[in-house]
Amino acid sequence: MILKRYQQNAVTKLIARSTTLLQKEGSRVCVLKAPTGSGKTIVIAEFLKQLTLAKLPHHYAFLWISSNDLHLQSKEKVAGYLADSRYVLSLLDEITDDQFQENQIVFVNWESLTKQDKQTGEFKNLFMKEGEGNRNLQSYVANSKEAGLEIILIVDESHYHYWSERSQELVQGIIAPKLIIEVSATPSVIPSPEEIEQEEAGFISIRFDDVVSEGMIKSATIVNEAFGSLGDFRKTADEVVIEASLAKREALGSGFIAEGSNVRPLLLIQLPSDTQATSALDQSKLEEVENILKTKHGITVENGRLAVWLSDRKDNTEEITENDSPVDVLIFKQAIALGWDCPRAQILVMFRDIKVDQFEIQTIGRIMRMPEAKHYENDSLNQAYVFTNLDRINVAQDGTSEGYFKVHRVVRRDSYKPIDLASIYLSRIDYGDLTLSFRRLFKQEANKYFGILEEDNQRVAKDKADIKLDLLPQELTKVIISDAIIQNIDEQMRKEILGTGCAEFAVSPDEIKRAYEVFAKVCSLPFAPVRSHTKIQQAIYDWFDKQLGYETISRLEVQRIVVCSEINQKIFREIIESAKGKFKEIDKVEKQAKQKKRKYNWNVPEVDYFNERFELANGEQSIVVSAQHPTKALLDQERSIQEKTFEDILEASKTIEWWYKNGESKDSYFAIPYIDESTGFERAFYPDYIVRFDRGSIGVFDTKSGFTASGKDATVKSNALQAYIKDHSEQSLFGGLVTTDRTGTFVFTGMKYTDDKTNAGWKRFDQL
Repeated sequence: MILKRYQQNAVTKLIARSTTLLQKEGSRVCVLKAPTGSGKTIVIAEFLKQLTLAKLPHHYAFLWISSNDLHLQSKEKVAGYLADSRYVLSLLDEITDDQFQENQIVFVNWESLTKQDKQTGEFKNLFMKEGEGNRNLQSYVANSKEAGLEIILIVDESHYHYWSERSQELVQGIIAPKLIIEVSATPSVIPSPEEIEQEEAGFISIRFDDVVSEGMIKSATIVNEAFGSLGDFRKTADEVVIEASLAKREALGSGFIAEGSNVRPLLLIQLPSDTQATSALDQSKLEEVENILKTKHGITVENGRLAVWLSDRKDNTEEITENDSPVDVLIFKQAIALGWDCPRAQILVMFRDIKVDQFEIQTIGRIMRMPEAKHYENDSLNQAYVFTNLDRINVAQDGTSEGYFKVHRVVRRDSYKPIDLASIYLSRIDYGDLTLSFRRLFKQEANKYFGILEEDNQRVAKDKADIKLDLLPQELTKVIISDAIIQNIDEQMRKEILGTGCAEFAVSPDEIKRAYEVFAKVCSLPFAPVRSHTKIQQAIYDWFDKQLGYETISRLEVQRIVVCSEINQKIFREIIESAKGKFKEIDKVEKQAKQKKRKYNWNVPEVDYFNERFELANGEQSIVVSAQHPTKALLDQERSIQEKTFEDILEASKTIEWWYKNGESKDSYFAIPYIDESTGFERAFYPDYIVRFDRGSIGVFDTKSGFTASGKDATVKSNALQAYIKDHSEQSLFGGLVTTDRTGTFVFTGMKYTDDKTNAGWKRFDQL
């Protein structure tokens, strides 16, 4: 499995934090904050795989604790990922010895460990009772520690159960782990900045936006899309909610077909009560919903289009998670939410009786995942949808939910007449990283350097390499890092300064490992080191393993060969540089082949949706207004002062018919193509404002101020905008980059941009 960039970054940080904490006295904690749908189980699995390569101070067994049946799902996922590793995976009741073994990962759930008799206070589970032939958790832990093993505890979904009094007694009093790794989308406790700075605890956070940008989860959740248009006094509110949600499911289904995908989107209907058992309220709502689905829409359990998942009833649930499952609707309760993985689920119906009216990311966690771990050209397929008859919705003020839930609807005024501007939509591609293609190129260049032929076996290949390389570890006694001075290698690394020189003493494994990593980072430039250095390291490992037969030899020996000899460093630097040169040639071709480009005529969207971070603003002349407040525009609270100033100017103008605040990165917004000179790729530029003047002309403007008005980016975008205006002169277009200072508001209309205000290309806005 190829990890996403944010996953790779998280693993790298986890390894660094954990190896540091394991050196400390006492029990330590490292928190991994990972959004729902980010693949946190895979992150932990890769962390475990890489941990076997690290130099650790002790030997370890692992205890993985989850809630409900999540530990079974985790074991299944991890087993596939670590199939070829040294780890042994077991459930607690599968332990056959009187202790854990080194590199054994034992999976168990909280409920089986913490359930106690209410009257006696004794544990109900046999594995927590004393005197059961020493086959209990206490004995396993004690015997393991006596045998020299430390325990690393992995707490999955740590916001559930972990912080209860019983759970903490179990963790601190019985398990007493050397390291606790807490994994949660919403961790209950986060280490203080002082603890993190002093390396007394660890904290790694996967950004929600990074998970979205990698196509793993939906970009937004739209609540009650176009709901007002479905009002019908002859129908109940529940009927309207179900009708709207089914109409959206049908539209999404058609969208997937148009994309050439076999995904059949699933609609979830959540019963209202929050009890585990099916209450009388649930039963009443279940009968009502089933009747509506059957009589109004022909969806039943019998024809396979309806599934029911309750504690006492499960119909058509066997293959419901398959992307092409015939099940269209699932009626469920909150009990299935934790750990349930069905990426094709995209629409959620919530009824008034549900007690929680606060929307947060975990409220709709089951409809956040993307079914094929990518975003689609049709942006509606990249969004989740909630339909509810709640009379009001509160969005959690947690920094993420506010931006994710789109609860405000805006509409285009009826007076609008089409303007049909030529626009472009480019699908996102990655920039600035070495990819897996580099490994193949490194192998080719290394073989060429040493004269290794395809038909050579590993012995012959090793003999050829040995002519130029020092391959015997006893020959290598010094760490030599030459020709490298690095400062602030990237935003996520501390400043490092490395110079030439030799250490005239024995080199520790930790020093060699660090030197090897730094060598890879230096060699990765100008590609982003934090995401590229691992590709270089792995390419070297792969070449040694497959070409020279080092599969069974410690990674430390490969690291020693590379960094403990100035001659070897020089050789590998030459090979890497040659491979990077080849990579640049093919990378552009590969990325351009993957990038989807669509040209179309753009018009102001009829309907759009915004989140809680947007505010009502003066919009008398805005062509798009709030559905609830027809004289108000909805604008980003964090927009710049320059933008607010320009909006005030537009509102006060007597020469315009309307103005529109453009968005970004969606095909519903207006974009102009330009060439990114640093990469050579075509990219899309989204100007800030489109303005219709009363004389019939269209103005396109992008606000700039300070350094943003004088940088290279401003030059490239201004020139692209003016070239676009010239190429579409038949549409009476004009405009340019806009700046405002104490002397007024100015627009640059020249073909070659300059920030010199004395240049004739700068015009006063009120004189255009």
